[in-house]
Amino acid sequence: MDTILQLYSQDTSGAVLRGYFEDADTAFESVDHISNLVTESLRELESQGSHEQEPQVLIFIRAVHHPRMEREYPGDSKLLQAGNDGASSGGGNSTQLDELAGKLVNTLIDVGQSFPVDALVQSINAITETIRQQRHPHSSTFELLSRLLVIAANADAVSLPDSHEEITGVEFRDFILDRICTAPWSPKSVLPLATLLGDVDMESKQLEMATVKVMKQFKHIDATDLPHLIYNLLLLSSKGHQRLVLRGILEFFDRLDAGGDIAECLHSDNPRGASRLGFSELSAVQSTVILHFSFAVKQDQELGTELLKHMKSGKLAFLSTFSLTCLLTMARIHRFEDSVMDYLKSSILTIFKDEDRTRKETWVARVSPPPILSMFCAIIKKIPHGMDQITQSIVQCGVYIMDSMAPTSPWKASDKDVPRKTKLLKPTDYACELGAAILAETFKTQESVRTEILDHIMSRVVTKSASTMYFLNLLETIVKGSSEALIEHLPRIKESLDYLSFLSLPTAVRLMAAVKDVAAINRPFRDSLLLILRKALFSKSLESRQVALSGLLLLLEPSAMSHVNTRSGSSRAGGDHRQDLEIPGYSTEILGMLRRCLGQQGDIRLSLYIGLMSLVESSPALVPIVFEILHAHFVHFVDKTGTRLAPLKLDECVANARTGGEPSLIEPLQFLMSGVVRSLVGIRKARRRTPRDAIGVDNDLVEESQKDLNKLVHALEAAGLEEFELDKTSDFHMASNIGVRNNMYASLLIGCFESSIEYLILRLQTPSVELTLHLFTKMRRLHDIVREKAVLPRGKKMGPLGEATVLGLECITRLMECIFVEHATHHDPEAQRLRANDDFVYYITTVAHMSLSKMQASTEVLKDSDYDYCRRLSSVLVREFLTSGRPDGPRALAAGAKGKDKNKSMLMVGIEALTAGLLIVQRFYPLEVPGVAERQVHTPATLLHNTKVVCGFLAATLPQVNGGHQSDQEPSEVVAWTTSRTIKHDVDSLAAAYCQFLQSLLEVFVNETLPLVKEAAGILNMIQILSKYLTRPTIRNTPAAGLSRMDSVTSTDSATDTSQLDQLIHWLVRFCRDMPIDDAALAKTLLSMTLSLEQESSSPEENAALMAIEDGGQPESSRAPQWTTSGSASVSSVISNCPEAATRLRLAADILVTYNMNHGPGIQSIPDRINPNEQEQDEEMPRLVALKREIGVESRFSVVTMRTAASTTDVLLVHIEGALDSLEWAVGKLRYCGLSQGSINLSQAMDVDVSSSSSAQPRYTGPPLNLKSAQKFETDICWRLEVCMWVLARIAQACIPNASAEYLIKILSRCYRVLTTLTKHYLNPLNLPISNLFELTSGSHAKGSSHSGKHKSNVSSTGSGSNYQLPHGFLRVTEVVGTELSKHVYNFLTYFQAMDNEVQERNFARQTGSKKKGDKVKANKGKDHEDDNDGVIMKGGMSTVKSRHKAKILRESKLIPDLIYMVEQYERFVIQLSKKSKVNLTQYLRRSTARDFKIQIQRLGDLGLEDQYEEEQQILQLQRQEREAQVQSSLSGQVEGDGDVRMANDHEGHDMALDVEVEEDEEESLVRSRKRARH
Repeated sequence: MDTILQLYSQDTSGAVLRGYFEDADTAFESVDHISNLVTESLRELESQGSHEQEPQVLIFIRAVHHPRMEREYPGDSKLLQAGNDGASSGGGNSTQLDELAGKLVNTLIDVGQSFPVDALVQSINAITETIRQQRHPHSSTFELLSRLLVIAANADAVSLPDSHEEITGVEFRDFILDRICTAPWSPKSVLPLATLLGDVDMESKQLEMATVKVMKQFKHIDATDLPHLIYNLLLLSSKGHQRLVLRGILEFFDRLDAGGDIAECLHSDNPRGASRLGFSELSAVQSTVILHFSFAVKQDQELGTELLKHMKSGKLAFLSTFSLTCLLTMARIHRFEDSVMDYLKSSILTIFKDEDRTRKETWVARVSPPPILSMFCAIIKKIPHGMDQITQSIVQCGVYIMDSMAPTSPWKASDKDVPRKTKLLKPTDYACELGAAILAETFKTQESVRTEILDHIMSRVVTKSASTMYFLNLLETIVKGSSEALIEHLPRIKESLDYLSFLSLPTAVRLMAAVKDVAAINRPFRDSLLLILRKALFSKSLESRQVALSGLLLLLEPSAMSHVNTRSGSSRAGGDHRQDLEIPGYSTEILGMLRRCLGQQGDIRLSLYIGLMSLVESSPALVPIVFEILHAHFVHFVDKTGTRLAPLKLDECVANARTGGEPSLIEPLQFLMSGVVRSLVGIRKARRRTPRDAIGVDNDLVEESQKDLNKLVHALEAAGLEEFELDKTSDFHMASNIGVRNNMYASLLIGCFESSIEYLILRLQTPSVELTLHLFTKMRRLHDIVREKAVLPRGKKMGPLGEATVLGLECITRLMECIFVEHATHHDPEAQRLRANDDFVYYITTVAHMSLSKMQASTEVLKDSDYDYCRRLSSVLVREFLTSGRPDGPRALAAGAKGKDKNKSMLMVGIEALTAGLLIVQRFYPLEVPGVAERQVHTPATLLHNTKVVCGFLAATLPQVNGGHQSDQEPSEVVAWTTSRTIKHDVDSLAAAYCQFLQSLLEVFVNETLPLVKEAAGILNMIQILSKYLTRPTIRNTPAAGLSRMDSVTSTDSATDTSQLDQLIHWLVRFCRDMPIDDAALAKTLLSMTLSLEQESSSPEENAALMAIEDGGQPESSRAPQWTTSGSASVSSVISNCPEAATRLRLAADILVTYNMNHGPGIQSIPDRINPNEQEQDEEMPRLVALKREIGVESRFSVVTMRTAASTTDVLLVHIEGALDSLEWAVGKLRYCGLSQGSINLSQAMDVDVSSSSSAQPRYTGPPLNLKSAQKFETDICWRLEVCMWVLARIAQACIPNASAEYLIKILSRCYRVLTTLTKHYLNPLNLPISNLFELTSGSHAKGSSHSGKHKSNVSSTGSGSNYQLPHGFLRVTEVVGTELSKHVYNFLTYFQAMDNEVQERNFARQTGSKKKGDKVKANKGKDHEDDNDGVIMKGGMSTVKSRHKAKILRESKLIPDLIYMVEQYERFVIQLSKKSKVNLTQYLRRSTARDFKIQIQRLGDLGLEDQYEEEQQILQLQRQEREAQVQSSLSGQVEGDGDVRMANDHEGHDMALDVEVEEDEEESLVRSRKRARH
C-alpha cells in the first residue's frame, strides 16, 4: 500500500502506476493483493478509529482505480466488493465511520464507470441481498446502488449471478427492482430506498409496483420520517401514476383521522408509528406533509391538476378532512384558486341537496353525504399545530360560499326581511349558513384573521350585497360567541355605523340587532351608536327615521349578556323581581329621544306605539315612564270638556280631514289607546310583585288615567255612529277623498272599540259584560256598514271582523277562558251572557286565530309570556272545539257561523287556531335541527329543554285532559298519567294519544249526515303535524329522541310491539279502505298523507295484509298471476319483498277498476276462467283473466270513487314522480358507492363536536357502508323501480281523463329516463385506480377487500370478454318493462290519440252549430250584406278553432315524441348491454309498428295557412259564380246557371282531391327519408 501511495503521489496522471501493475506477476494476483489491503485497512479503521481528514485507504482506492480506467482486469469485482463491504460497514454508532463510509461510496461512485459489467452485477446483487435480508447499510450505499443500476442498464448484455443466462441491461435493472420491491424492507431503509427508486428509470408497471410498495411502508416507519418519505413519493410521481400516489396518501391520513376499526389496518410493531400518535402530534405531521405537498404542487402543477381530477372523479366519495386541507392549500396558488373554489362550491351544494334528500327519503339514509361542517371544524382545530398556511384559504372559502350562494337579486335578500325561521330553507341557504359557521369558528380561534373577517362583513353591509343578511347573521353569532375577542375590533364596526341611515330598513335593523349586546356592555360604543341614531331621528328621510326609531327601541330591550332568560314548560322561571325593576342609565335618555317621535309622521308613531307595547312586557322597569309618555299624548285626542258630540277627536288623527284634500293618517289612535291600557296593566302587575313605593310612578296620574278611560268607554258606548259621521249614509268609496277619510275614521274607531274592550277585560274591577257586548255591537255594526259599502283596490272586500285586531294575547286569553272554561265549569252568569252571543264568540275565536297565525309567521323570538298565552289558548280551543260536551256535538259548531264569512264555520276557525298553536311550538321548540347555523345554537341542552317544553304543551292541551277522556276513566287518572309522561319526556306517547283522539273525531266528522269536509281536512292537518313527533324507525341523533326511547314506559297505547307511527299509518290505510269519501279535496289530502307516512313505516306488512284478503278468504299471495314470461316478476312477489308498496299498487288497481280498461273488453266482461273447449282463443285472454283475478271487479279502497278517482290519480302520480326523482338520484349515487377507502363510508366517520376540546380526536361513530350494504342498496333501487313500473302499468291501462293522461305521459318519460340511467350504470361501470392499499391481509377487512375485488371483476370487466354478472333485480326490472310497461304504454298512446280526436270532433261540431246559427241570423239581412259577411264568419270560425287548440297541439306535439324517444333510448342501451353481458335481455322488448314519427310544428302551420287560403278562394269563387248564375238566369234561365255551378264545384273538388294526394305522397317520402337517415 505504501508503494502504491508513493507512486501515486509522484505521478498523479497514473502512468507510473500503470507500469507498476503491468510488471506484476499476474493481474489477478495484484488485484487479489490490493483487495486484501483495502479490506484490512477498513477493518483497522473500524476497530481503531482515525482522525485524519481523508484516510489513506480512500487515497489508495483512488490511486488503484486511476490507472485502470481504460482497461479491464480480472478480479475487479473483488476490488469493488471490498469497497462495498467497507461502505456497508457504516451505519453504526460512530460518526467518523459514517463519514468514512459516505466518502468511500462517493469514491466508488466516481470510479464506478471503470468497472466491468460482471463486477457491477456482483456488487449490485450483493447490495440487493443486503436489502432483502432487512439489514440497514449506510444510506450512501443506496446512492451507490442507484448509480450502479444506471450504469448496468446501459450495458448491452448482462449475465445473471449464479446463472449462465444473459439478458439486456434494462432487463437486469427491472429484475433487481422486482427483487427489491417484493422483499420486506427495514423501516430504516425505506427513505433511502424511496430516493433510490426516484433516481432509477422504470417502466409504467414497475413504477406502479414501486409506488404501491413505498405507500405500504407508511405505517412501518417513524412518524417523524413520514413527511420526508411522502415528499420523495411526490417527486417520484412526476414520472407517472400521480393519481395513485395522491389516492394512497389521502387514504392513509383519512384512516388515521377516522380512527377506530378503520385505522386498525395501519397498526404496526413500530412504537413510533403514525397510528400511535395523538391528535396534536398527528396534526403536526399532517401540517408538515401539507407544506411538502404545497411545495411539490408549485414545482409540478400537474400534480394539483391530478388531485382535482381525482376529487371530481369520485364526486363526494373522496372528500375528507385531509383532502379538504390539501385543496385549501392549493387554493393559495393562483392557478388553482378558481378551480378549487368552484369545486368546493359545487360539492357543498351537492352535499346539502343530498342531506335534504336523505331527510325526506329514509331508505337512502345509508348513503348520507359527508359532514362538511365537521370537516371544516376539524381543520380549524388543527391550525394551531402548524397549519397556519391554510387560515387565509379557510376565510376565503367561507366568504366565497356566502357570496356565491346568496340570492342573485340584492332586493330579495336585503330589502325584504323574510324571517329565516318561517321560510323553508333551501340548499343554498344551508350553504350560506355553512360559510357563516366556518367564519365564526375561525374568528373564535384565529386572532390573525379577525380584522379581515370583520372587513368582509362590513363591506357587504355598506355595499348592500346580496349576501348582506347572511353576513349580519354571522356578525350576530360572533357577538354572542366571541364578544371578548370582538372588543378590540369595535372601531371597525363603528366606521360602518356611520352609514346606518343610508341602509335599507331591514338591513339597518338587523345590523343594530346584531351589535345590541355589545352596546349594552361597552359604553363608548353605545354612546357612538346613540349619537348616530339621534342624528338619524331628525333626518329628512322617513326611512332614516324608521331606522333610528328601531335602533333606539332595540337598545331599550333587555340584553342577552346582562340577563339570561330561562324557560320552563309553562311559565318563566322565578327570579329577583327587584333586578327587573332596575333602570339602566341610558334608558332614560333614549326614552327622552323617543318622546320627540310623537310629533312625526303616522308611520313613525305606529312603529313607536308597537315598540313601546312590546317594551312594556319585556322591561317592567320602564313601564312607568312609558305610561307617562303615552298618557300625556293620549289626552290630546280625548274630549274631556264634553263640548263635542264625539268623545274622540278623529279629525285630528287624519290630515286634511276638514279641508277636503287628500287624507293621510297621522295618528294611529287605536294603538295609542291600546298602549295606555297595557301600560296600566303593566303597572298593576308591578305593584303585585313589589312594594308600591319601589315602582316610581305617579299614583295620582294613574288614577286620573283610569277615570279618563272609564269616561271614554262609557262615552263610546253612549255615542252613536252618526256622531262620528259614520252612519249608513256616509260615503265609503275609496275613489273619493271623503270616502278614504271615512274609511280611516272607521278603522280608528273599530280599533278604539277593541281597546275599550281590552280595558274592560284587563282592569282591576270585574269586567262589565253588558258594556262589553254593547261596544261589540257598535263595532260589528260599523264593520258591516264599511264592508258593505267600501270597495278595496282590485274589487276586494274587507275581511271578517277581527282580522286586523289590536287586542293583546292577554286579553284574548282572558276572554276565551271566560267564555268557554268558566261557563262550562263554574256556570258564571256573566260568562254565560258572553257565551250566548254567537257573534261575539265567532269574533273572539277569529281574533285568537289571527293572533296565533301572526305570531307563528312574523315573530323572531317567542317570549315566555307569549308561550304561556299560546298554551292556555290551545287548551281552551281543545276544550271547546274538540272535546265539547254539547248534545248536538260538532254539528252545531259547524253550522253556528253567524259572522259574515259564510265560507268558514266557527269549528273550522277553532281548528285552524289550534293548528297555528301547534305550529308555533313546532317552530320555536324544534326537536331536530336541520340547519347548519341552528346546529351551533341548539346545543344538546337546548334540545333537551325543547323536549320538556313540547311535552308540557302536549300534556296541557291533550284532549283526554280537557274533557275528552273516556266515560269509564276519571279525569284525575288522565292527569296523573299525563304528569308521569311529562316527567319522562315521552313526546311519542303524548303525540300518539293526541292523534288517537283526533282519529275518532275525524270519523265522527266524516260520518255526519252532511259530512264536515273542511273541518275533517283541518283535523287531518293537525294529525300530520303531530305525526312529526312520533318516533321514526331510524335512530335520531338528538338527546330528545334518546330520552324518548329510554324513558318510555308501557301504557295502554303502546302495549304492543308496534310503534305509535305504525299504528297511525295502519289506521290511515284502514280509514281509506273502509270510509267512503266523495269529496275530492279531502280524499286528496287523506291519500297524500297516507302515502307520505307509509314510506316511514317499520312494519308495512300489516298494511299489506289489509288489502291482501279477498271475499273468498284467500290471500293475494296464493292467487298471484303466473302469466309472466319467467314467472318471477309479478305483483305478489313485489308486495312480498316490498310490502310498503301494497297501498300504491292497490290504489292503481282501484283506479283501473273505477275507470275501466282503455283497450280490449271491460273488466266486468272478462270471464272468470278460461274455457278450454274454445278453439279460437285470444292470446291476451289468459293475461286478462289473471288480471281480473288479481284486482277484482270492485275497488278495495272505499275512498276511490268516480268523483275522487281523478284526484286519486293525480296524488298517486305525484307520489310516483317523487319516487322516480329519488330513484334517479340514488342510481347516480350507486355509481360511487364503495369508493371511500375499501367500501367504507367515511362520511359517517367524522363526528366532530364543535364545542369539544381541541385535543379530542374525531373517531368513527357510524356503521360502515360495506359491500353487503351497497348491494342491498342496489336491490332496494331495483325493487322500488319495479313498484313504480307496476303502478304506471296499471294506470296506463285505465281510461283516465285528459289532464291526468298528459301528466302520465310526463311521468312515463321520467320513468324511462331512470331506466336508461340504470342500464348505463351496468353498461359503463366506473373504472377506478388501485384502492384498499392499507387493508389487513387477514380478518374481516381483508375478506371485505377480496369480496369487493371479486364484485368489481364480475361487473366491471370491460375488455376481457368475460360475461357480466347482472343482478337479479335488474333482470326483473327489464322483464317488467318489456312484458308490462312498454306494451301498455303503446296501447295508452293509441287511446290518448283517439280521445284527442273525439275532443276535436266535438269542438268542430260545436263550431259548426254556431256557424249555422250565425247563418240563420244573417238570412234576415239583405243578400248583399250576407254575401259580404259570410266569408268573414267562416274565416273567424276557423281562426277561433285553431287558436283554441294551438296550445294543446304544441303541448302534445312534444309529449308523445319525447316519450317515444326515451323508450327508444332505453331499448338501445338494453341491446348494447345484452351484447356485452351475453344475457338475452331483448327477449322482453316489444317493437312497435307505428312509432317512427315526428310532428313538425312548422309544416303544420304552413298547412293551416294553405287551408285557410284555399277556403277563402273557394268562397270568393262561389260568390262570383252565383252572381254570374243570377245574370244568366235572368237571360237564359235557371237551369244552365245551376249546371255551371255544379261543374265548377266538381272541378274544385277534383283539384282538392289532387292536392290531398300530393300531400300524402310528400308525407310518405318524408317518412322514408327519415328512416334511411336513421339507418
